[in-house]
Amino acid sequence: MHSLLSVFGIALTSLAATSAVATQPANTKSAPLPPLSGKHGGVATEVAECSSIGVDTMKAGGNAADAILASAFCVGTISAYHSGLGGGGFMLVRFPTSKGKHAYEMIDFRETMPAAGNETMYVTNSTTPETLSTVGGLAVGVPGELRGWEMLHKRHGRLPWKSLFQPAIKLARFGFTVNVDLAAAITLGQSFIPHDPLWAEVYAPNGTLLKQGDTVYRKRYADTLEQIAEYGADTFYTGKIATNIAEAAHARGGIITTHDLANYSAIIREPVNITYRNNRIFSTVAPSSGAVVLSALKIFEGYQGNYTDSDPEINVTTHRLIEATQFAYGQRTQYGDPAFTRNVTDLQSFYLTDAAVADVRSKIKDNQTFPVAYYDPANYTPLDDHGTSHMAAIDQEGMAVSLTTTVNLYWGSQVMTADGIILNDEMDDFSSPGQINAFGFSPSPINFIRPGKRPQSSISSSIAEDLVTGEVTIATGSAGGSRIITATLQQLHHYIDQGMTPEESTRHPRWHDQLSGATFFEVGDSTLGVQSFPNSTVAYLKSLGYNTTTEDLTGSTSHIVARAKNGTITAASDPRKAAGRGAAF
Repeated sequence: MHSLLSVFGIALTSLAATSAVATQPANTKSAPLPPLSGKHGGVATEVAECSSIGVDTMKAGGNAADAILASAFCVGTISAYHSGLGGGGFMLVRFPTSKGKHAYEMIDFRETMPAAGNETMYVTNSTTPETLSTVGGLAVGVPGELRGWEMLHKRHGRLPWKSLFQPAIKLARFGFTVNVDLAAAITLGQSFIPHDPLWAEVYAPNGTLLKQGDTVYRKRYADTLEQIAEYGADTFYTGKIATNIAEAAHARGGIITTHDLANYSAIIREPVNITYRNNRIFSTVAPSSGAVVLSALKIFEGYQGNYTDSDPEINVTTHRLIEATQFAYGQRTQYGDPAFTRNVTDLQSFYLTDAAVADVRSKIKDNQTFPVAYYDPANYTPLDDHGTSHMAAIDQEGMAVSLTTTVNLYWGSQVMTADGIILNDEMDDFSSPGQINAFGFSPSPINFIRPGKRPQSSISSSIAEDLVTGEVTIATGSAGGSRIITATLQQLHHYIDQGMTPEESTRHPRWHDQLSGATFFEVGDSTLGVQSFPNSTVAYLKSLGYNTTTEDLTGSTSHIVARAKNGTITAASDPRKAAGRGAAF
């Protein structure tokens, strides 16, 4: 890897210069917006600067893996309220083989329960266990972020590891502007940010919260990134950084130890795939929820899906897709961590077989919907979860990465280490016996706490390719907790079935149903270019027995990088995050 430094020396110098300009404080002239389409590669994230950094990385000779890593380091620096080194997630990778074709793999870098965890830890310690699992040290799981990214780079990276950190280091050290999304997140943290010296140093340096247009400096975090860039991921998991993580969590009642960190490993898993219309779609497996997306789509494939929004048939089409999703959500209740749950891999495959799909489809009735128990084979309702950041990249050679990372709820556990790392509160994604969680959902025994276990996740990163040519067509996924699943499958439906452009797909209003007894429909925001979900369709579904309700646009953030038949790559970022914009060249 390091021998490539001399080969790409000029390009990397250009990349560093470009990034340095981007990190200057406000009052400089805005750079022209990067193109959204090109022939060489594209990156979509929720932060415009980070998408541009990804494309600059490709221009410097990097591939999609390098681009996604440089972008992710950037997103974790700017959008630290929901992602960063203290979190974890999943990614799906499409990579070239020696035979001139492409293969797929999933990298699982989900957080794990510390060794001292137990099934009733949130039930017996407090009358408000949801607080213990969301705020403070007991909520912190063992971060998997860097082990996952280290694995991606070792297996597929082209540029030196150290070079991929440089743009994010410059942002953290020399400052970046508070964008509209970060400003909103800082306001949400007003109850604790000004009162903790480490938090206040970054987000309330003069005793008052930063606001949109102000400049943020994360110098401790810059030092941390520099150490990891120089010495690798081991320095995070075994060095002083690891000690500081354990100490920060313990000071707030946590149980994570340096032993937990030293023993963490990312896992390579084989993704699931289906044929769908003229595509083959690959997605992530348990403990994530890509198989849920694929099951819903495979059930829906038995119906005509290319009706436009103006066609009256769109009403029954939407009903069928929601019904398929409810059945798939029922299946999700059985998808625990494969290391602790028997037959998960077999179950995921079984639910995608023609016979199982046909059986489920036969239960869908065009003239009615049913109570929750009708769809749920295990008679447990799925958990809700929040937060996350999704990003995607496709390069000229057809390599693609769809990555979703999170510290869970906004600002994670609200614990920051001396190194500027914000720690996750991912342990809230576990179930506790007899305990209804903060969102009113029942526990699922398949997801009960065990030491070293990975909790269920809604992450559903997906990549599709043309069934005939084998060329990549779309890389997508979503942020937004349990809404990740429905946002991802709707992106695939809009793009593949309805023929929408990537931008049209991301701007389309969404519905959400997760077997909660209610179906949600977005109320649009014209300033963001998202319309409300059509009232005519909502009324039709209500007439079938749906318990319909509305929600604002904060539920999900889903990005797309797509490749057209003529080779044009287009990157579209979800307008629901106003600071986002894709980039391509």
